[in-house]
Amino acid sequence: MTNTDSDTLNVTRLFKAPRERVFAAFTTPEYMNQWFGCGGKVTTCTTDLREGGSYRLETHNPESGEVFIVKGVYQEVAPPARVVFTWTYEGDEEWAGCESVVSVDFIASGDQTELRLTHTGFPSAESRGNHNQGWGTCLDKLDALLTGKPAPAC
Repeated sequence: MTNTDSDTLNVTRLFKAPRERVFAAFTTPEYMNQWFGCGGKVTTCTTDLREGGSYRLETHNPESGEVFIVKGVYQEVAPPARVVFTWTYEGDEEWAGCESVVSVDFIASGDQTELRLTHTGFPSAESRGNHNQGWGTCLDKLDALLTGKPAPAC
C-alpha cells in the first residue's frame, strides 16, 4: 500500500513528565507491560532497543481468549528524542506483506513532554480506525502510569 493521508494516523499527546521519563516508559518492557494493549493483558514483552533490534508484544484477551502478537524492528533509536519501528501482527493474513511504520517524537516542553506519534502503512481504512482508538487508549494508560492515576478501562 502506498502511503496516503488515508493510511496515515497522527496522534499528539501532552504528558506531565520530563521526556526522559516518557521515553523510558514508552520503550522499557517493565513499563510497556502496564500501558500497551487494549482489551487484553500483555503476557510477553521483549525488546532489543537499538537500530536493527527487534521487539515482540503478546497480549491475551481473557474474555474472548484471543491472542494478539505485535512485532517489528527498530529503525531509529535516539533517546530521549525519537524512536521509529516497523509494526505488524504475527499470524494475521491482513497484515502479511504490509509495510507499517510507527515514528514517535518526544518533544520537551518545560517539565512536560509532547509525544507525536505517526503510524503509516495500514492494510485498510478499518485497520487505521481501529489503531486510532487503540493508540488513544494506550496513551491514556501511559498517562495514568506517568501520573500515578488509575488506568482507564479499555
